[in-house]
Amino acid sequence: MAYRIKKQVILAIILVLVLVLSACSQNITGGSSKNETMTVKIGLLNSLGNSSIYLGDEKGIFKKHGIKLDFKGFQSAQPISVAAQTGDIDVGSTAFTAGFFNLLTEGNSPLRIVADGSKEWPGYNGSALMVSKNAFDNGVKEIKDLKGKKIGVTQNGSSLHYMAGRLLEKEGLNIEDVTITPMGGVGNIAAALESNQIDAGVLLSTAVAPLVEKDKAKLITWVGDETKIQLSSMFYSKNMLEDEEKAKRFLAAYIESVRYYHDNVLTAKDKNSSEYKDAIKILAERTKIPEEKIPNNLPYIDRNAELWKEDLRTWSKWYNENDLLEKEVDVDKVVATDLYDDALKVLDKK
Repeated sequence: MAYRIKKQVILAIILVLVLVLSACSQNITGGSSKNETMTVKIGLLNSLGNSSIYLGDEKGIFKKHGIKLDFKGFQSAQPISVAAQTGDIDVGSTAFTAGFFNLLTEGNSPLRIVADGSKEWPGYNGSALMVSKNAFDNGVKEIKDLKGKKIGVTQNGSSLHYMAGRLLEKEGLNIEDVTITPMGGVGNIAAALESNQIDAGVLLSTAVAPLVEKDKAKLITWVGDETKIQLSSMFYSKNMLEDEEKAKRFLAAYIESVRYYHDNVLTAKDKNSSEYKDAIKILAERTKIPEEKIPNNLPYIDRNAELWKEDLRTWSKWYNENDLLEKEVDVDKVVATDLYDDALKVLDKK
């Protein structure tokens, strides 16, 4: 009898140990089981810049990797990075700003950049330099003609501010040679150009066409045709980084979604295919942009969502030199290269 009781006690102890070790195993990977569906709160602007994410969601790519997206919409870029910093969202997707870089330099910022979001690239209509009809008629027909002129941007330190600076520097000018005028929003820039309140402005592609079609302003050049720029990124919060399983699976799903977008939409050879037409319809529904305007405004992104890491140093240096950033960002610290490499390996093994 005593032997039988001891045996039962030993078995009970073994069972408890197995359960404890199993729990510890889950904690090592951040608490997520490989079999469960994990929800990721993602903050973004409702724009074509997030085409890959929308298509990945609609086509079931994220679902295949066990990821359910919980979309959190924002009206401007800076609040997205703040929400990731505070942990209100898991993942952020937006263009770089001085505010974002300032967050990265604050003590031990938990934010980490993990992948490409979109780029300004030759041959793709991302952002453009526009001039008012009045300025054009008075000789402002090239970037070099902007000296002494008023240029509209959304706000100081925005990506549009940065792009204006890069365009000027390409022609031997700088921000101090013009009057930068914060307008608060892209729509306000377009309206100010139309009413000749500013001489020039940097606009997103979707705001360019209406002005050109109505001959309300003149297109000088597309930013990507003048200079290549790593425009935006995907970045993780502290909570996301601590959950290794979720972090890898989301990133693998995102890269696969980018490949789908790149192959079937951005560089599609047959634009009459059902695959292409269905994707355009999805993007129109998600962004509320008319279907006929989608094809000419698709953002460029690397097929593997690989971040152009070195260009972040260019952003950081420019913001610092123009008194918009207190100190330059330690790019090697804030870019999670290992996580990207691991996610790519996971994806390519499937």
